[in-house]
Amino acid sequence: MSKQTSLVSLAITFLLGIQCVVLPGYAQIAEPAAGGSVRPDSTFLTWLKDLYEPGVMVGDDSIFINKETARLLQDTQYQHLVYPPVYTWPAAISFIQKQELKKAFWYFINLYPINSQNKELVVKSILVYDKIYRMEKILVSTFYTYSLTDPEIGTIEQGHSKVTAPHIMEKKLNALKEMLFYLDKYKPEGRKENVDKP
Repeated sequence: MSKQTSLVSLAITFLLGIQCVVLPGYAQIAEPAAGGSVRPDSTFLTWLKDLYEPGVMVGDDSIFINKETARLLQDTQYQHLVYPPVYTWPAAISFIQKQELKKAFWYFINLYPINSQNKELVVKSILVYDKIYRMEKILVSTFYTYSLTDPEIGTIEQGHSKVTAPHIMEKKLNALKEMLFYLDKYKPEGRKENVDKP
């Protein structure tokens, strides 16, 4: 009974954390004083762009990687942070509190298939975030940022990713597809959108 109580307590803390961290960042912008102008905060715009941008993009004749993927290819300490031996809710919450949402969503993808309680908590969490962000696009972007450098899926040799466990990649991809299915299923009809499926 105490294990179930602690999981419920963790879930409540997690959902409250989402509201306390995400919602205060979205307020109405005051009108500028006469003669002044409002410029968007470039740090926020960069953060938002990174949130939606996949880590690996394929062009006509080349492959592009973003800063996050480049760091994962080069920094082994950073790899250990992003790819722990065991994914936990406290670590996911920590990323949310630090506004490192893409990493938190990667943890969601890895926590989702563990059990039905995790599935429910992940779906409820992404539905909350979907009120603010285009979660379909972010989840796909997250998968393409972190899956190709995941040591469970493959190895990094001379700065390049090599898939050695396609069955694990497929398991994580299936978790993502299921999350996208439930996101679409429970999203209000007027807010449904078409997103390239992974």
